[in-house]
Amino acid sequence: MSSEEKESGGLLLGSTDVGPLRVPAELVATGRTCVIGSSGSGKSYAVGVLCEELCRDGVPFCIIDTEGEYSGIKEKFEAIWVGEEPGCDLAWEGLDLADLAKQAPDISPLILDVSDLPDPKEKVAEFLTALYATLTERRTPYLVVVEEADKFVPQAGERIPIFGEVARRGRKRGMGMMICTQRPSLVDKNVLSQCANQLIGKLIIQNDLQSVAQFFPGRGLPKELTSLSSGRFFAMGGFSEVPKLVAVRSRITRHGGVTPALVKRVIHKYVSGGAKGVPAAGTAPAGEERANGNASMGIEPSIWADDISGFVRRERSFGIFGPKETVTKVEAQFRTLVQVGVRVRKGVLRRRFETAYVMLDGLTGKRVQVNKGLEAKKGFERLIGLSALQVEVLREVAPDSDTSALDIASGVGIPGTTVSRLLNLLNQKRLVRTVELGRKKLYRRLVDLPEEPSDIAGLEVGQVKVGDAAVQPASFDEEALREVVKGLWQGSDLASFETLLYPVFKVDLALRRKRRHVLVDGKTGKELSL
Repeated sequence: MSSEEKESGGLLLGSTDVGPLRVPAELVATGRTCVIGSSGSGKSYAVGVLCEELCRDGVPFCIIDTEGEYSGIKEKFEAIWVGEEPGCDLAWEGLDLADLAKQAPDISPLILDVSDLPDPKEKVAEFLTALYATLTERRTPYLVVVEEADKFVPQAGERIPIFGEVARRGRKRGMGMMICTQRPSLVDKNVLSQCANQLIGKLIIQNDLQSVAQFFPGRGLPKELTSLSSGRFFAMGGFSEVPKLVAVRSRITRHGGVTPALVKRVIHKYVSGGAKGVPAAGTAPAGEERANGNASMGIEPSIWADDISGFVRRERSFGIFGPKETVTKVEAQFRTLVQVGVRVRKGVLRRRFETAYVMLDGLTGKRVQVNKGLEAKKGFERLIGLSALQVEVLREVAPDSDTSALDIASGVGIPGTTVSRLLNLLNQKRLVRTVELGRKKLYRRLVDLPEEPSDIAGLEVGQVKVGDAAVQPASFDEEALREVVKGLWQGSDLASFETLLYPVFKVDLALRRKRRHVLVDGKTGKELSL
């Protein structure tokens, strides 16, 4: 770092199109800041730059390091590394956190590496509660930097109460907070809304984009937000009166969040530690998975199994007369939904790329809406499993008139023999029909193609405890869907592929010898037709 930069005052974040961007140290030290960006955006790198600047300026702070990424700060600056690694300055075991919090404002910055702790929330809560008490008594500036804030202050699920207290009342005590996350939609919105200073990098998931829209009032989300290169962020709020694009400066210490490079390796044979051919214990039936109580992202049910019989329409043996069906079994399930971001061409000349979104049922590939319960309509279900070229050929076949292979080949730009072979495959799948006129074959499409995706309503998702409920996994993966997208819309590709769980109940009904089952929406109680 040059002497000019050191003497200029403020924390140097990086450069804009008009020169360096610096922000007052006090603004960060006692304010509310958020650093947001999806995986690969350079979010952790930017946080590292801010930590270097805070060290250079002598600002007291601690960072809750969830991935062991920030110990490199010690290469150039005095810092105390608390963790489980052999080179740590302090070990978590036996550490008096109340005493550490009491001394924190007067000692070197703290790197609180919680990456190896079985329950990081417990240690973080204990330390921050003690720190809050210390700063309440002393009224001195101190900054708390929180990586992966969605784990500690989630919008849904168990959170650490002290964070909310710091967000609301910490400023008067001199206690600043920096919230860092890849998933802003999963952070407590009351805490996120307190952040008056913002650094926002690339985001591609629609819920996350909607959660940061509050920081762009009157302007709307910048189109380039979904395509920002790594290390570029919009600086806003206290950092800049208008959103200003900044390229974060290079770090002067080692960054611990670099993706490992692919190198040549020696491949060894697998040596089994046990008997061969023995299935894993607790293997779920085909088509189902068991989550064993683990938390997954999704939507919590609003209805419980004990109440479900009151929502099911039960038939009678003779129309409106006779005995009703009885509920013989109710099984809680979670159905996998897939929220997909698609990069599509927009504008009059189709030169501008934007990310649009579509929600799919993971089992069928149908498009679904969930804002008023789970509702399905035609979507990708007939196309999943096709190659991009097969979909492209299908796209060129008219649904309301007969088309020749030659016309289709001209539209796709591939040889007629290849088109004929692909059309035969599509005919076997009953996606097109064939009519022969003499020696000439004509084709007509038998399926409707999905409309280009557009914005969908945001969802309140969080961590859900699956427990013993059966999880219905998706029947297709990201690559299968990418093939369909690339074939449907020229120049398009997948920008994101995110799964979440939606609650349903499978209800078995019986009346004499007749047996049937229905699916019931776990949010609304309505019977589902999927």
